[in-house]
Amino acid sequence: MKDIVRILQDIAEGHNLTYHYGKKAALNLLDGTLDADNIFLLHEFTNRKSEYNSSGTKIIAANYEGKFFLVKHSDYDQQYFAEAGTEATSKYVTNIEPLLTVFNSIGNRLACMGHSVVQWDNIDVTDALDANMDGLLCTYKIRIPND
Repeated sequence: MKDIVRILQDIAEGHNLTYHYGKKAALNLLDGTLDADNIFLLHEFTNRKSEYNSSGTKIIAANYEGKFFLVKHSDYDQQYFAEAGTEATSKYVTNIEPLLTVFNSIGNRLACMGHSVVQWDNIDVTDALDANMDGLLCTYKIRIPND
């Protein structure tokens, strides 16, 4: 059975995303090492829970809970929607909205792999981390049976 870290890394690379895994404090230190034109999947440490069979004698699945940032570099001075300019040049239109399609594509890929996606949510983020990024903070719960 492949761990969720490797699964998300493979999916990210298949979508031409830059993948990093670690605790939030470490991910926050990536500023200066990231290509400003890339989209990033910054995966925070995940919680793994084993699921046993009914007799309690064998692990039959892993249940993963975690979160990741799906983000790209932004301009700190750019307005969020249309507060001080046009909607077309906003953080939402240029940085957040396009990532919703990527988020859905990753979720669909997980489901097509036969994994049970129990939760697949996101919330908009702006000016996240020291690297000043906009995009989505995504949370998941995924059950992956042992094969």
